[in-house]
Amino acid sequence: MSASQPFEEQSFVVLRRHGAALIYPVIFLSLDAALFFFLDWRLTEIWQHQLLLGVVLVIGLLLWFIPSLKFFTNRYELTSTRVVAHSGLFGTKTEEAAWGEVTGVSISRGVSAWFQGAGDIRLHREFGQDLVLIRVPRAKKLSKEIEQFLAKRSRTSGMRK
Repeated sequence: MSASQPFEEQSFVVLRRHGAALIYPVIFLSLDAALFFFLDWRLTEIWQHQLLLGVVLVIGLLLWFIPSLKFFTNRYELTSTRVVAHSGLFGTKTEEAAWGEVTGVSISRGVSAWFQGAGDIRLHREFGQDLVLIRVPRAKKLSKEIEQFLAKRSRTSGMRK
């Protein structure tokens, strides 16, 4: 690579939370549909049908659509130079950590996450708050790969000095 040629960032992987995060929204959607189909035929007035439909749609929006939208728009990008966490309802809020400021990696898992193979990966920063990747699938394997990447990166940057 020549001095005039800029360093190009490579994307390694894009991660989302473990798919088990969608279990409760799907259960709520099923209960919402059951509520509609078990109550709708018992109602006699048009306004009652419309009111039930409105309530069911609001419940579906709040308990299924919004959590599902949040699941599919929130993600973690691991690139050759940094880690970017996209969060918020539409994934518009971002938090970044350059690999140069990451000093270590740790993992924490609850019992249910342990059974699923998921966990929270905490990237310890030299300055500032740690960047936490929440409920990442295959968290133990990924944390080991990140540690190996950080070790390899520190060896190569030590050679350049």
